[in-house]
Amino acid sequence: MDIIICGGGEIGGSAASAMARRGDNVTVIDTSETRLSYLEEHYDIAKLQGNASSAETLRVAGASNADAVIAATGIDEVNLVCANVAASLGAGRTLARVNHSLYLNDDSDVDYARLFSVDRLFSPDRATARAIAARLRNPSALAVERFARGSIEMISFEVESNGKATGMKLRELEMPEGSRVVAIKREDRGRLPTADSRLKTGDQVTVVVDIDRIGELDGIFDAHQDRRRSIAIAGGSPSAVWVCRALQSHGDRISLFETNLPRAEELAAKLDWVSVIHADPTAPEVFEDQSISQADAFLALGEDHMNMLSSALACTNGVPLVMAMTHRPGLKPLMKQLGVSEVFSQRESVREDIIHFISDSPFERLNTIPGTPVELIRIRIGSRSSLTEMPLRSLGADAGMVIAAAEDDSDRGHVPGPDHVLTAGRHVLVACEQGREKEVRKLFDAS
Repeated sequence: MDIIICGGGEIGGSAASAMARRGDNVTVIDTSETRLSYLEEHYDIAKLQGNASSAETLRVAGASNADAVIAATGIDEVNLVCANVAASLGAGRTLARVNHSLYLNDDSDVDYARLFSVDRLFSPDRATARAIAARLRNPSALAVERFARGSIEMISFEVESNGKATGMKLRELEMPEGSRVVAIKREDRGRLPTADSRLKTGDQVTVVVDIDRIGELDGIFDAHQDRRRSIAIAGGSPSAVWVCRALQSHGDRISLFETNLPRAEELAAKLDWVSVIHADPTAPEVFEDQSISQADAFLALGEDHMNMLSSALACTNGVPLVMAMTHRPGLKPLMKQLGVSEVFSQRESVREDIIHFISDSPFERLNTIPGTPVELIRIRIGSRSSLTEMPLRSLGADAGMVIAAAEDDSDRGHVPGPDHVLTAGRHVLVACEQGREKEVRKLFDAS
C-alpha cells in the first residue's frame, strides 16, 4: 500500500516504522529535516520536508494516488486541514489525529469527521484508554473493542444455581435483544454453543452484548448482585478521563487521585460520577488513609515517574490487578519486574488502531476466547457469498459458528438479531472453532 504520514513525531514515526516493516510504501512529511533524516536512516521510508497541510506538498508526496493519508502532527487543526486537503486530492482513505475531546464527542451536534471529509479520527489518549478498559473487562474483550470501537462488550459469567439460565437450553433462554452467547466452558473444556446447549451450574459463559444492554443480563446466568468494582486511578491525564468515560456505564466505584488542585477541581466538575481526590498517590500515607489497597484494580495513568512509584506501591500493598501507562515503551520490562500486570503504551495502542483501520483486511484473526477452542474472526462478506442479503435466521441456529456482531457504515458494531440482513462489503465478527477458518472464508467469500 502507498501510505503518506504527515508528522514524523512520536505517533507518526511509530506508525511509519510499523508500516514500513509490513512492506508498505511510506512517505513521511515533516517540517523538521532532523526528524526526517532519523526516520530515513532507521526505516525504509521516503521523506519530504514541508508543510503537510499544503495542497502542493501533498500533491508532490502523491496524495492523489495514495491508499491512505494519516495526519499525525501534534496540532488538531493542522491534522483536520491536512486530511481534508488529501481527501480533495483523491486519497483513498484519510485519518486525522485529534487530542481535544471536542472533536471526538459522540453526543455533539457536529460530526467533525464528516465535516472535514475524514474517514477516521483517532486519539492516542482514547486508544490507550479503550485498551485499558477492555483489559479490565477480560483479556479477549480487546478483540471486540478493536472490532466495534467501544459499542459492544464481551463479558464472562459463571452460571449459578439461582440464575434463570440454570438447567435451560439456549433456545429456551430469553436473552435480551442485542446479546448473544459465543462460548461455553465446562470444567476444562470449552466449546461453541448450539441452540440445544444446556447450561449447568458452574459453566463459564461468554456473552457479547450491546453496551447499552449490559444491565439486562443481570440475574440471567447468576443471581442479581452488585458487580461494581472499586477502581483507583492515579493521575488526571486525558487518558484517565477517557478511561472514566469508558467505565461509566458499568457503575464501578472510581476514585481518581490528582496532585494539581486546579486540575482536580476541573475533573471533579467534568466527571460527576467519579470521586476526584486532591492527593499524591505515591505517598504511602495516602494509600493507607484512602484504603487504596482494598481496590479491585489500580491504574497508573499519569507521568512515567509517578506511574512507576504508584504502581509499585499498589503491587506492594496487594492490589490484585495493577495496570500502568507509559510514554516510553522501553520501560515496560522494568514495570513488569515491579509486578505490574499490564503496561500500555500510547504509541503502541494507536499504532495498532491505525494499522487495523488501514489494512481493511477481508479476514483477520482477532483473539481466542480464554480456555476455549473458540476463535474470534473479523471477516468481510464477499459479493459471491451465499449469505448475502439473507437474514441471520436463514443461517440456522446450529451452523457451527456464531455471528457475534456486525459493523455499520461508521465501523461501529452491534449484536445483530435474527432479522438482521447480511450485506456484501460489510464486516462481521464470527466466533468459530479453531481449524475451521478455511470453511468460514469460503462461506463468506473472503478471499
